[in-house]
Amino acid sequence: MQILDRHVVPAGAEPERLDKVAHLAFGAFPTKSAARKAVRRGEVLLDGEHVESSRWVRSGQVVTVVESSQPLPPVYTLQTLEVAFEDDSMAVVVKPPGIPVNGNRHRTLEHALPPFLAPSTRPDALRMPRPAHRLDGPTGGLVAVAKTATALAGLSEAFHRRDVSKRYEALAVGRLDGKGRVTEPLDGRDADTTWEALEHARTFKPDWVTRVALFPHTGRTHQLRRHLAHLGTPILGDKQYARDGLLYRGKGLFLWAVALELPHPVTGARLAIEIPPPAKFASFMAREQRRWERHHGSSSE
Repeated sequence: MQILDRHVVPAGAEPERLDKVAHLAFGAFPTKSAARKAVRRGEVLLDGEHVESSRWVRSGQVVTVVESSQPLPPVYTLQTLEVAFEDDSMAVVVKPPGIPVNGNRHRTLEHALPPFLAPSTRPDALRMPRPAHRLDGPTGGLVAVAKTATALAGLSEAFHRRDVSKRYEALAVGRLDGKGRVTEPLDGRDADTTWEALEHARTFKPDWVTRVALFPHTGRTHQLRRHLAHLGTPILGDKQYARDGLLYRGKGLFLWAVALELPHPVTGARLAIEIPPPAKFASFMAREQRRWERHHGSSSE
C-alpha cells in the first residue's frame, strides 16, 4: 500500500466528519462528495484503518491518502498541453481554462496528464501523475503535478504550510490604482489577497478595465474572484460574480495563474516558474482602447 499524503489533525481542532477533513486537507478532493467516494473506495484511512466517511475525526488522529487499487481511468484527450517544467519527480503544467483539475468526472486535467509527461523512473512512482493543488475550472494557468509519492507528499505539505507564492493576472471591471489588500473573510474563514494595478484601458462598457496582479495568501474557494467583486471591480467574464453584460461571449474568464514559486519536493531548492498571460488580455485592452479613442479622442485619463 503506497501512501500518497498524510494529515495529522492539529491540537485543539473541533471534531469533524472524515469526508470534510479529507476535503479540506487534501487537494485531490475538491468537494466533500469526492472525499466521501474516496473513503468508500478505501483510498482514505483514519489511523491506518478503513472506516466510514461519517466517522468523527479528532485532534491527534492521522488521515492518510493511499494509492487506489481501482483500474486506471481512461485518458481524457487534449489536443495539446503546455509543460512549463518537468523532471523525474514532478512537473508544472499550464491548465487550459474551462476544465477542472480533478473530481468525479472523466473530463479533468488529471485524466489528461499521462500522454504529456514522461513516467517517473523512481521506485515510488505513481501509477499516473497527480495535481498537488486546485485551480478553479474557468481559470487557466500553472498547476504543480506530482509524479512520485514523495513529490506528492512534499508538494502537499508546502501548500499546507503556505510555503508557496502564487501570482495571478486578471482584467478587472472598473479602475483600480496603486496597490491594496483585501482581508474580507470568506465562508467564515480568514482570507487574504494583495493586488497591484498594472495597466488601464478605457472601454464603452464598463468605463474602465484594469489589468491587475493578484497575490493570494490564503486559498479559499473563488477567493480572487470574490475579493475583486467585494472591491466593486469583478473579474471580466466572471459568470458568477460579474454584473450582467460584462461576460463577452466566447472570451471566458480573464483570470490566469502566471507565476508559481515553491520548494522542490526532493531537492528543497526554490523552483520559480512564470508564464505570460494569454494574448487575449492585451488584445482586448488594445482593441477597447482604440474603439474608445476613435469616439472620444486620444486622452485616456
